[in-house]
Amino acid sequence: MKALFAQNQLDTQRPLVTESVKRAVVSIARDSWEVYFSRLFPATGSVGTGVQILAVSHTGIKLLHMVKGSHEAGGPLRVLRTYSFADILFVTIPSQNMLEFNLASEKVILFSARAHQVKTLVDDFILELKKDSDYVVAVRNFLPEDPALLAFHKGDIIHLQPLEPPRMGYSAGCVVGKKVVYLEELRRRGPDFGWRFGTIHGRVGRFPSELVQPAAAPDFLQLPAEPGRGRAAAVAAAVASTAAAREVGRRREGPPVRAGSADRREDGLALPPYTMLEFAQKYFRDPQRRPQDGLRPKSKEGRESRTLEDMLCFTKTPLQDSLIELSDSSLNKMATDMFLAVMRFMGDASLKGQSELDVLCTLLKLCRDHEVMRDECYCQVVKQITDNTSTKQDSCQRGWRLLYIVAAYRSCSEVLQPHLVRFLQDVGRTPGLPFQGIAKACEQNLQRTLRFGGRLELPSSMELRAMLAGRSSKRQLFLLPGGLERHLKIKTCTVALDVVEEICAEMALTRPEAFDEYVIFVVTNRGQHVCPLSRRAYILDVASEMEQVDGGYTLWFRRVLWDQPLKFENELYVTMHYNQVLPDYLKGLFSSMPVGQPGEQQLQQVSKLAALQHRAKDHFYLPSTREAQEYIPAQLYRTVAAAAWLSLLGQHQQQMQALSPHQARAQFLGLLSASPMFGSSFFFVQSCSNGAVPAPCILAVNQNGLNFLSTETHELMVKFSLKEIQSTRTQRPTASSSYPYVEIALGDVATQRTMQLQLEQVRAGVLGLSPSPAGPGAVSRGGRARGEPAQCP
Repeated sequence: MKALFAQNQLDTQRPLVTESVKRAVVSIARDSWEVYFSRLFPATGSVGTGVQILAVSHTGIKLLHMVKGSHEAGGPLRVLRTYSFADILFVTIPSQNMLEFNLASEKVILFSARAHQVKTLVDDFILELKKDSDYVVAVRNFLPEDPALLAFHKGDIIHLQPLEPPRMGYSAGCVVGKKVVYLEELRRRGPDFGWRFGTIHGRVGRFPSELVQPAAAPDFLQLPAEPGRGRAAAVAAAVASTAAAREVGRRREGPPVRAGSADRREDGLALPPYTMLEFAQKYFRDPQRRPQDGLRPKSKEGRESRTLEDMLCFTKTPLQDSLIELSDSSLNKMATDMFLAVMRFMGDASLKGQSELDVLCTLLKLCRDHEVMRDECYCQVVKQITDNTSTKQDSCQRGWRLLYIVAAYRSCSEVLQPHLVRFLQDVGRTPGLPFQGIAKACEQNLQRTLRFGGRLELPSSMELRAMLAGRSSKRQLFLLPGGLERHLKIKTCTVALDVVEEICAEMALTRPEAFDEYVIFVVTNRGQHVCPLSRRAYILDVASEMEQVDGGYTLWFRRVLWDQPLKFENELYVTMHYNQVLPDYLKGLFSSMPVGQPGEQQLQQVSKLAALQHRAKDHFYLPSTREAQEYIPAQLYRTVAAAAWLSLLGQHQQQMQALSPHQARAQFLGLLSASPMFGSSFFFVQSCSNGAVPAPCILAVNQNGLNFLSTETHELMVKFSLKEIQSTRTQRPTASSSYPYVEIALGDVATQRTMQLQLEQVRAGVLGLSPSPAGPGAVSRGGRARGEPAQCP
């Protein structure tokens, strides 16, 4: 923009310009300024995402975050995620203020008070883009055995083509109503009887129309390109985009079909698949038009191959152009600055007053703010560690460390992925090569970053200093029920799922079905705000975010689902579950409270559970009156004299002597698991908009649904099964009310009714409900992965 103003001599004193210049200014602003031509809506997501604003523009949607303390012009808004309209299949509003963006390969859930305005605007853009688009998106897989048909997967973008001309002497057609209909004739007459013709990943063929729906053209096809470079420049500029990566070549059934001489050397031999050399041949600048980097003219024989190899080898001089062909001059300048930063970090260029920490932050920030530059960064680092001939002794080692750090924070595109992974595997698995260990570590980091999406927050200076010093982990405290502490080693790439799996392994749980039942919670405001973490949330991202909000935050590990049967062999497992259910048992929430004196059977069970608690503390002596009172729910304890309780406890004393504390806890869990409300999360309901639910009352949420219990007797009054629940939404306390509430949609779509519950305390979680700190479980519904939050209030 500055260059355009300077070229046309524009300033505040001479604002008058021609219409063409005005159009050029608007065009550059529209394509270069990420959120300037966007409509902004307040929006929230789950903990760890940091989403605060949703931006909708002519290119798609962006998830934004407000940067605190930023003084740069236009700097307060940071783009977290970008989705083009080609990625978005459709948008729905499952419940009030809830937006569900159905993408080709995932779903994005957001909450906004202006959900209906967002949906209307997005629908209008998509409808307009589809009008003139000759692209369709697959809504189902189509994997025919007939090679003449076009195979594709759900979410693939297909470019429609005219029906292919028939070969001489051949005709193509299909049988419709016992009659052969030739496609050549259909092409002349109009309708195609349900068949389309298109291209994808370099393959062409026919496919059924019912398997696709109209789609907006992919973004990378609309990028400006310099004359003579249209396709190559567009693909290179979009090589880090997921949608574009699918379009230019997703490898699922093997190497793509190659046609023509574009993918071959001059001697006619194809390069080995998935090498960095093959990637360079496809996406790097034309080496014949790029004589920099000290390359000398070579003979025609083998010239292209050797030049490409030179482009992937160490150089002592800075690059004058990007490695990947980028048509945008600003991106090209960014690439050369990035390469200079790589050289400075490796010690091959002067720092010029900067520290290596400053250089590293610059690189990570460029990769975060400009996704299209991530592949360029990876290629530059690979170039500098390949055949490194630097005079600096530790240059190559520092280059590998840089690659290790970048791979831990930022993913590469699906196009570069197989080439980069093979490069790392070749180094890590070839005997005798140096840097084998760190190459394997880089591959592990990259695979995890590709799986979980990469870090959302820039690392703290303390974290970066530790990584520069070779320390890649820290000790983090996790609290289990009952105050049990676990200090786990947290690495840069550690996500909540890793923590769950590690603690479950310590409890001898190894099946994924078991992992689904446990969740990590972040707790702030002295325990008053409890929010579950997405399984993909990076622990260090959460720590950075929470430290800005509440330095006294803690991380809890709790069980929220109880589908899997209890196990009693592992001591940590038994102790953890015992500590989690005990507080709710002592509140009398697992059974109904008698109006008068309890029956003999209930007295025997309660006294036995009390004796087991006493033995669980490793006590052999008879409990005192005060201790007995602590072991029995208060409502029950008051119905019988203290001496009578001590007598009942004495009857079980001899039987308890033979048990270890572990066995006593296991027996306690086994007896309690027969209770109808075992495995529930309990909430105190102040009021309810549904007249069938008398309030105040107690809400027990478990696998059977919503159970409303009497506050006095804890008897079941009203029940709603999980099938009746359509969606839930939690709402923070307002200025006029100190109590939060949960809004629950019941029934089906045609007869949906809403019920509002005002709670004494609410914690975010699945279904808008989650366990209290001591509560055992919660439920999952609505298509989300179990244990992952629908919303954080």
